[in-house]
Amino acid sequence: MGEAADTTRADPWAQWLLRGRGGGSAEHEARIEARVGRFVDRVLDALEPEPPRCLLDFGCGSGALGLRALQRWPDIRVVFADTSPRLMRVAGERATAMGAAARFRLLGLAVEPAVAPGLQELADASVDAVATRSALAYVTDKPAMLAEFRRVLRPGGVLSLGEPVFRDDALAACAQRRALEQVEPPAQIQARQPQLLSLLQRWRSQQFPDTEAELARTPHCNYSERELFAWTLQAGFAQVHVELHIDAGPSLAPDWDSFTRHTPHPFARSLREVLDHDFRPEERALLEGVLRENWDRGAMVSVERMAYVRALRP
Repeated sequence: MGEAADTTRADPWAQWLLRGRGGGSAEHEARIEARVGRFVDRVLDALEPEPPRCLLDFGCGSGALGLRALQRWPDIRVVFADTSPRLMRVAGERATAMGAAARFRLLGLAVEPAVAPGLQELADASVDAVATRSALAYVTDKPAMLAEFRRVLRPGGVLSLGEPVFRDDALAACAQRRALEQVEPPAQIQARQPQLLSLLQRWRSQQFPDTEAELARTPHCNYSERELFAWTLQAGFAQVHVELHIDAGPSLAPDWDSFTRHTPHPFARSLREVLDHDFRPEERALLEGVLRENWDRGAMVSVERMAYVRALRP
């Protein structure tokens, strides 16, 4: 058990997907899975009307996209590729349990795909489709990765991506930090509103970069749908189509506790962790009180931005 725990700590993706994404709430996790399922279906819809014979599920995680493809198309073969051996094992176990043991393979990726993309085991023009969901976002050198996708795709093959766009969240954190740094005179900072804004900023900075320099070097925040469009074209793809979907609605968290324990991505700290470790008692009481009041009133709004890219390998 100790060895498994150590492995999980060294694997932020397994830690997040298997334990932390739903904030410890089974109901919250079920709601997230349902939302992910809709994202996955949209990515796979882009591969119609001719189903691929071989699909590369890049950054497969626990297999949501590839498993749905195996269910949807009975003759497809799926290559599950990920940096996490533990998550790939989960994906493989799930595929085997659904009777698809002969229709998939596992492909380990380097921890930093930008340095060693990890697709060398795949021959040129060896797959009919490449699909990702919230995976390319975390690759440092996205143009190089897109070039690898083009290499392994057969002529006429389809690229379909569904990637989160966190840039606006990071830009908002940067703007809020700049505004707080300009508050004058210093005595004002002790007033309730500037103090509350400062506490909110300290929390948000643990989820998204709050300086331009940090934003520029954070892979999952330093791009928009426009960069995805330009990089896909530069990689040599044709008929590139990009859609940005922005949806605002209530949090998926079923209760306050799971909301405080949830994080938007594997490298963010939860509100609960920040409250427990970063704030003095009076600071915690102020921020938690205001946020809990908004939660109880149903005023907590969640905004999701997803960019969908479809392109053909000429």
